[in-house]
Amino acid sequence: MNIQEKIKLFKYLAKHYDSMDYPPIILWRSLGRERIKEGWEKRVKEILKGEIDCPGLYVHIPYCQTKCFFCKFRVRAGNSSQLHSRYLRSLKAEIHDISPLVKKLSFRTLYLGGGTPTIFSDEQLEDLLSTLEKRFNLKETTQRLIESTPATLSMKKFRILKKYGFNRITIGVQVTDKKILTAINRRNQTRDMVKECFGQARKAGIEIINIDLVAGLPGQSTESFLHDVRFILKMRPDALHLFPYEEEELVIFYRIGKKLTDQDRARRDKMLEQADHEILKRGYRSYTNEPYLLSPQAANFQFQYRYCYNGSLLGLGAEALSYIPNHYVYENAKLEEYLACWSRGKSPRHCNGYPINRDETRLNYILNNIRHGLNKNIFFRLYGLDFHKTYREETEALKKLNRLEDDAEKIKLIAGDDAEFRAYSKFFFSPGIIKELNGKIKKTCRRR
Repeated sequence: MNIQEKIKLFKYLAKHYDSMDYPPIILWRSLGRERIKEGWEKRVKEILKGEIDCPGLYVHIPYCQTKCFFCKFRVRAGNSSQLHSRYLRSLKAEIHDISPLVKKLSFRTLYLGGGTPTIFSDEQLEDLLSTLEKRFNLKETTQRLIESTPATLSMKKFRILKKYGFNRITIGVQVTDKKILTAINRRNQTRDMVKECFGQARKAGIEIINIDLVAGLPGQSTESFLHDVRFILKMRPDALHLFPYEEEELVIFYRIGKKLTDQDRARRDKMLEQADHEILKRGYRSYTNEPYLLSPQAANFQFQYRYCYNGSLLGLGAEALSYIPNHYVYENAKLEEYLACWSRGKSPRHCNGYPINRDETRLNYILNNIRHGLNKNIFFRLYGLDFHKTYREETEALKKLNRLEDDAEKIKLIAGDDAEFRAYSKFFFSPGIIKELNGKIKKTCRRR
């Protein structure tokens, strides 16, 4: 297959069949839980023998007070304490099942995400944090972080988080305009509430506060979005994340027919461009692929360790993603199956995932880093290999297409957008993965 044939194939695959994950999620298959346990046992032994790793522990809470109409994640609206208690019991059952396998593993980060973990009551939150503290080795964590929304926070919750060592919190503000809050199904939030919970976090001693905002929502004007940005900047958060509104399958706006026009996309991009100018004037800088931080210490360390250093990740909870370098990448059972099994004290028999060997693990690392710049020295430290010698054919092909920036320290794939990145990054896909993707195309064509 020559270069032009490869580009044609890769662009077709990028458009129709896969995301930026590696191995592509469309190739994932059912994996027995016993195989997953064996993978963790082997990974712990590799780390204890000296293999470089920064293990992270992730806990997924899939509930929010409401389902926002722009949300692209698999979360459920559920504000019932009884519902949360059932999930917590199942989560604790999974913790008791998996924790003995990783008892010798020292986790570097603890991350509670969702959904909205702070939707739990004070007692439920403390119960979960106490269980995690007892069942896992968290003595050497460099960061403990949690996601939240203003309407689910209180001074008591901040004190509980501080008690258990949480030093970073993401407050999902998203928007502050009352009209847009109503339009996205988030009526229980006000600007006063945002200011109050931010002040409580500072008073409680939470060291790093990150704020999330969304740009380009249906009905959102440039003036409204920039007002949100300026409102947040006055509070001086340690980190600020701006997310462009995107149309995806799980987005309610998209499903009810509120489609973006080219003019909408252009306005959204202009919002982000103008916000970028204002934020950078306030002293924010990009560190470790995060654009707006006041210091490197404000970064999401679990994100950094996982993607920049290929760190292991143990995900707990329904649909939580896990990553075992050299062995498996997988996600837990869907919520209904997760609750049905663990509420009876039995683990789901299967996960959805893909087996990866050491070569695939390296490729996972490359594809996670080459868009923003892969550090060749870190690559050598992790794998003991010279990048250019190991991937000579791939780099030469991409250089001929003027798709690589290459200097003494880093190598970077040049791509205008996600679609281009998904296409040209496939030059680094293994022959086995390409063969499987080709097979997927042929099967689909035969069905048609």
